[in-house]
Amino acid sequence: MLFAATVCNAQVVLWDGTDKEVGSDGGFWGRADPTVVEDEAGDGNKIMKFTLKANPGGWNDEHHNAALPVGNVDFKALRRLTMRLKMTDAHNVLVQLEGKDGAYNAERIAWYNGGDGWQVMVYEFAAGPDNEKITDNGNNVLAIWPFEKTDQGEGKTIYIDDIKMEGTMVNGMGILACADNSLTGEVKVTGVIGKGTYQCTWDGDWRPEAYDDYALLAKKLASTATVLDVSEAGRWDEDWTAIQAKCPGIVIRTDATGIANVAKSQEQTANSQYFNLAGQRVAQPTQGLYIVNGKKYIVR
Repeated sequence: MLFAATVCNAQVVLWDGTDKEVGSDGGFWGRADPTVVEDEAGDGNKIMKFTLKANPGGWNDEHHNAALPVGNVDFKALRRLTMRLKMTDAHNVLVQLEGKDGAYNAERIAWYNGGDGWQVMVYEFAAGPDNEKITDNGNNVLAIWPFEKTDQGEGKTIYIDDIKMEGTMVNGMGILACADNSLTGEVKVTGVIGKGTYQCTWDGDWRPEAYDDYALLAKKLASTATVLDVSEAGRWDEDWTAIQAKCPGIVIRTDATGIANVAKSQEQTANSQYFNLAGQRVAQPTQGLYIVNGKKYIVR
């Protein structure tokens, strides 16, 4: 069963359970007994439950993975695949992008820490083997192997939620699809803008993959850009220095209620005070939405 990916203000969502009925397969193929269930947190959030099982036939251990048709989602222009995963074992988790008619099978591996707790897994598809074969359409199946391509894990239960293509979007397309110096005038950005590192591998050689969406956005902006509207974009580790250096005087709109010119890129320092939406100060903020220096920020 194919389905259309939805574009929200944070990223392109491949699956989050919100439009699927409990008991349906949620678009996943019938491998590993896919079932939509409610999260044990009791908040009504729907997640995918898989039970790895032996194959009824000799199908190369296919029932030890979850396979999701994803249609024409632009893997290359958004570059990062993220998902939440929960299982008991600490293990490498492999994802495979199977191209149309088997044209490419790009594999990426990330480490899951185990302990039956939720962990955000991050995979890079703008670099690595077969990257040049990945186009902006025809990426039809995403296979998730909790124990890599092995027959391990039979009978074990795996939970998956919030499968997304994460990255900066301009005019509804991934930032990597924009030409350098092409964004002029007023530019509205959705998706997410952040910076950091994560571990990813495709050949057993673990390496930190660094990303800086602010620097990438600066590369795509023309020096004549006048307004950068990021009020609907998720943001973390904000650093506007590269953008301001290229576009002197640019107005950066960070709040939908007004225009804020971000004059300092490091306003959120260790000395900044964080408040939750109830107005209570939070000494050690965790993931969520906070008020910092009078503005709303997302902490990841």
